[in-house]
Amino acid sequence: RPGRPIAAQPATLHRGRIGVVGVWPGGRLSPVFQGWGRTPIVGGGQTRNPSTPDFLQLGKALPADRALLLPNNGNVILAARQAAELCDKQVLVVPTRTIPQGISAMLAFNNQRDLEANAAAMESAARHVTTGEVTTATRAAEFDGVKVEEGQIIGLLNDVLTTAGTSVEEAARSLLDKMDIEDLEIITLYYGNGLKAATAEALGDAICKKYGRLEVEVIDGGQPYYHYIISAE
Repeated sequence: RPGRPIAAQPATLHRGRIGVVGVWPGGRLSPVFQGWGRTPIVGGGQTRNPSTPDFLQLGKALPADRALLLPNNGNVILAARQAAELCDKQVLVVPTRTIPQGISAMLAFNNQRDLEANAAAMESAARHVTTGEVTTATRAAEFDGVKVEEGQIIGLLNDVLTTAGTSVEEAARSLLDKMDIEDLEIITLYYGNGLKAATAEALGDAICKKYGRLEVEVIDGGQPYYHYIISAE
């Protein structure tokens, strides 16, 4: 049903192993995590946040006795924690607030570790990621001097409204200027929401020219809602 998460259950996941339930926005990112032998929730995003019962239902259905929950959105961390408390399995929440944090956490997962050690390693990895998101405002808002109207292109820095623009490119460039990326090493641009590859590649080239030593990767994420999801490490 639209707005509800859909779980995929890889055959490689079985009792005795640790399951990872993550909230992903769909597009081409979710199959990547399915291929890693985890169980992503497909359907999270700007207007489709899973609830405590959603997490609880998937946690109970997970073919594993232990699980880690990755909210990947600050708005659903509480729901994930409530579900972890109610679930009859051993469940811990890694409080990821963005998709890039979730990706970094997933890369730090090691099934040879126990549940607690994995949660600690994944949370540590997530903390080292700066996230930028370029999307469309779903309502009028004002925060810290930034005022936007419904339908305007906006930039979020670590889940906080930071900039607004009249176009996707303007908002993206303004957001990148506020991310202090000159002190970082790797920038990954996940483009989606109908954005053309050539447009994303042009932004990647502009970043390379402005910050010569940065490694820049441009990936077709195919995600809805977000024109760009930017990971900076």
